[in-house]
Amino acid sequence: MKKRVMGLAALLLASSLVHAEELQPTSKVAVYISPYEYTNEIKLWHFMKDYWFAQGPLIEPVLTKTLSARLGETVMCDAGVTANVLLWVKPKMFYNPHMRNFYGTINATVYTGSGKAIASYTGESRLSGDLDILPANTVQATYDLAIHQVADKIQADPAIKKLIDDGLSDRESYTPCAMIAVLPGLKKP
Repeated sequence: MKKRVMGLAALLLASSLVHAEELQPTSKVAVYISPYEYTNEIKLWHFMKDYWFAQGPLIEPVLTKTLSARLGETVMCDAGVTANVLLWVKPKMFYNPHMRNFYGTINATVYTGSGKAIASYTGESRLSGDLDILPANTVQATYDLAIHQVADKIQADPAIKKLIDDGLSDRESYTPCAMIAVLPGLKKP
């Protein structure tokens, strides 16, 4: 009986030590895109042909490439991923068939690695192109221009730049990026 009690106590102690260990950042920036952007397609309208696409799969490679080059190591949000900065990206796309222009907008909310919203930036772009000639490439290029604007605004903010480079203080703990969807956003004045 004593062996069982001692074994149970040892297991409880080991499990408490495992849970007491804090998460460490796995990268500098983790990007979250809502699952909605992967499952619900949007339609770009043209007189003769429409183009339906999910924004998530098209924007994901552009985000990681551009933000890694501008801000440092950037990964997409996945279970258990932590980072110095969490970035919630909300894409929008519109096509004007009369002017043959693609209009892309990226709304990005910046969170600290602990989950506190600190800033929100918007990048907008316009790119000429035809909807019936490789529309996926033009959509990605339009988003890339908007992402460059967001990255430039993030780099211009010294507090966020310091947070990306240095991480959180020892008093704060990291939040897994999958929790970003339930975190409060910025308070509007």
